Amino acid sequence: MKAIVAAALTATLLLATPPAPAALAAFSSATPGGAMPAPWQVVTLPTKLRQTRYDIVSLDGASVLRVRADGSYANLLHPLAGERAQRLQWRWRVDEPIEHADLTRKDGDDVPARVCLLFDLPLERLALHDRLKVEIARALFGRDLPAASICYVWDRQLAAGTWLANAFTDRVQMLVLRRRGYGAWAEESRDIAADFAHAFPYEARGGTPPLAAVGVSADGDNTGGSSLAYFGDLRLDMK
Repeated sequence: MKAIVAAALTATLLLATPPAPAALAAFSSATPGGAMPAPWQVVTLPTKLRQTRYDIVSLDGASVLRVRADGSYANLLHPLAGERAQRLQWRWRVDEPIEHADLTRKDGDDVPARVCLLFDLPLERLALHDRLKVEIARALFGRDLPAASICYVWDRQLAAGTWLANAFTDRVQMLVLRRRGYGAWAEESRDIAADFAHAFPYEARGGTPPLAAVGVSADGDNTGGSSLAYFGDLRLDMK
């Protein structure tokens, strides 16, 4: 339920925010201690009393995003105007992992660092049973609820390269990219079409849908755990 409601709030934000250009606003362009570069915005749930904190800080001579979770939940979202991107690239580091996280269980569904792609996928591209699930969810939570998302995560237990469905909804597919190497920057470059085809093979027969948004986050609300991570600029390579 948490993932569904969060997606509903994300849809609300997408409707309220003018579409952004294809380039993602750079954290490196912001002043440490200052405002988040627009149109990055925090999205959370009204039931969550503790929010994950997002700050621009100086680290290794550059402005970067610091993400701190402490039994908390919130997402940082960057709306897009339905771009068709070829690759997503970024760098990130985790200094403090969440000790008791277990992504295979609802009560362990927390991560110290996550990057998500939200796709603008038409419902007619879904199998009937998936379409019905999304239609019911949209009737409850909003008509623009995303029908497909991929989240890249840093996890302390699962091996890098592990794909798994979110514990709350299989409309969010997760790929573990890192398990160790705490306290050091890691560079990532993902082929969006290839990852979409792996995560949603049925829907991928119609091609890779455009992007509605990109998000970064960390949460510790299910385990009560805490974490510390940093993100450099995220970049989309367009087709």
